[in-house]
Amino acid sequence: MSEASPVPRRSIRLWALAVVVALFSVVVALIAVHRLELVAVDRIMTRALGAGGGGDIVIVAVTEDTLATLPYRSPIDRGFLADLIARIDRAGPVAIGVDVLVDQKSEAEKDARLRAAIDAAKAPVVMGFATTEDGLSERQGAALQTFLGERRKGLVALRRDEIDGIVRRLSTGRVVAGERVPSLAEAMAADAMLHSSPLDQRIVYRTDGAGAPFAFPVYPAHAANVLPDTWFAGKYVLIGTDLPETDRHGTPFVAPLGTKAGALAGVGIHAHMLAQVLAGERLSLLPRLGGVLTTLALAVLSCLLFVLTLRPWTRVAGLAVLVFGYVALGIWLLVAGGLVVPLLAPPAAAILSAAILSLVHWHRDWSAHRFIKSAFSRYVSPAVVERIIEHRLGLTLGGEKRVVTYVFTDLEGFTALSERLPANEVAAILNAYLDAICGLFTEADATIDKIVGDAVIGFFGAPAEQEDQATRAVDLALAIDRFSEAHRRELAARGVAIGATRIGIHKGEAIVGNFGGSRFFDYTGVGDTVNTAARLEGANRYLGTRILVSDAVVADDGTHVFQPAAELVLKGRVAAIACFTPVSSDGGDTEWLDVYRAGYAALAGQDAAANALFQQVLTKNPEDPLTLMHDGRLRRGEQGVTLVLADK
Repeated sequence: MSEASPVPRRSIRLWALAVVVALFSVVVALIAVHRLELVAVDRIMTRALGAGGGGDIVIVAVTEDTLATLPYRSPIDRGFLADLIARIDRAGPVAIGVDVLVDQKSEAEKDARLRAAIDAAKAPVVMGFATTEDGLSERQGAALQTFLGERRKGLVALRRDEIDGIVRRLSTGRVVAGERVPSLAEAMAADAMLHSSPLDQRIVYRTDGAGAPFAFPVYPAHAANVLPDTWFAGKYVLIGTDLPETDRHGTPFVAPLGTKAGALAGVGIHAHMLAQVLAGERLSLLPRLGGVLTTLALAVLSCLLFVLTLRPWTRVAGLAVLVFGYVALGIWLLVAGGLVVPLLAPPAAAILSAAILSLVHWHRDWSAHRFIKSAFSRYVSPAVVERIIEHRLGLTLGGEKRVVTYVFTDLEGFTALSERLPANEVAAILNAYLDAICGLFTEADATIDKIVGDAVIGFFGAPAEQEDQATRAVDLALAIDRFSEAHRRELAARGVAIGATRIGIHKGEAIVGNFGGSRFFDYTGVGDTVNTAARLEGANRYLGTRILVSDAVVADDGTHVFQPAAELVLKGRVAAIACFTPVSSDGGDTEWLDVYRAGYAALAGQDAAANALFQQVLTKNPEDPLTLMHDGRLRRGEQGVTLVLADK
């Protein structure tokens, strides 16, 4: 059986990793942002929901001033409560709710008066109720049950969040001793409820439209006797305490307003719940499993996005659409649909998944780049390797026409030397030489085309554009010449004689790209420009020079000083090409150059003065190869500066 392809195997590993990342992100997101999730929904709700309403609800509050008029603070005087209920009932309210627990014995006569007032009231009177599940002791629970008997009652315990103690959920009824007991709000609104009792709902707190709690009318209990009946007629009246340090609870208003301003009295929270029940408003909570699945869905979508798409900007844009689209949908469902979905955990899971997979992509790309550099840099020009890594140069066949400057180098006489020395010594000398030459090419940002024996060939202008390519090429040639001459002297001192390094440079159009077969190919150039540079390198042998550059290079190089060499008709060409050699700026005397140029011009015009001028040059620079070459030609009776080369 054949071995599985590495590509599908890598794909399977990536998909498996994506699954693990998605699950990990879900767990982290659900744990990390739960507290922030609550606060985010609180802020939206207090700004966008529950504006106005609640005008049919009033609160009669037992305050510190009220307690100051009573014989004792606790329990609240039952006779006072009896008189208060009777007073409010005479005004004709819709219902009366008492957020006070009668969970201990008091004065018997006053307890009897309170029971009588409840029973005699024309309006429904709903008494506050609680059990041991709500924190009462067995004795308190029994006393409360004994006092209320079969009278109307409603559960008054508030559902505080286990995380931060904020009251967010509606108080709901439950079965007590085989009988379902509604919440205080449900019991008061029993005749007006538009739908069945809400189960797992969030409280829609009424607001003033500016993010602050709606101000229900609050009247002091000790002043009830002097208040107009119209303030209670047709109203839902809640009786409860409003004391600075007692029965106060944090609400969603804590997030925008702070702990003090966001804390409401328990009776005030019951007023908000009653207003919601009367309005028939539902604000359902997505079940916990639904929240987990929603978070997982966004994490999976994020993973799909980062597994299936390759372009980084596509991933980022897709993630932004996914996250902001979900948040917008969640807010719309909250405001318009009455459904509370997790707003932060799913986006957090998506972002975390994206971040982890981005790190995986980065590490994979980094490893691939490192491998490419390691594998190719020994055989391919570093400039080409960088272009491959940056995806700007494909590993496919093809080329494009570019203006390039080609540089050919060749080590003179090395073939003969290699026949005289042992193979290992030849290899050591050649490798050291080539390593240095290639290093100079790389330092000059040249692209190394190939190494053929002792020859190194490279070019400027591709794959990257280089507007100063001609100047770079001449700089490189001079650097190679300096190294080569110093290297010759060093080897000569060791008894090894090698020749000079000849260099030819030409600039022009060439087709540059990947050429070869489907399995093996080179990034190289083809065309007359390449051939001309090679011919110029070979022409150094006839002119006695080490560097020859074409007039196209000289015309594009405004930095260096050049000495005209000849008009060369290279092998295979009809027209002559003007060639030059750069003059090194090593601080030596260059006065001879002007005299040489005059002699060269005279020679080109077949002027007899050329001979005398060249003689003057030789007195100043007796080793100038071009002067010696032209002087020899004149001695042989040759005229002009055009030379026809029969060989390469």
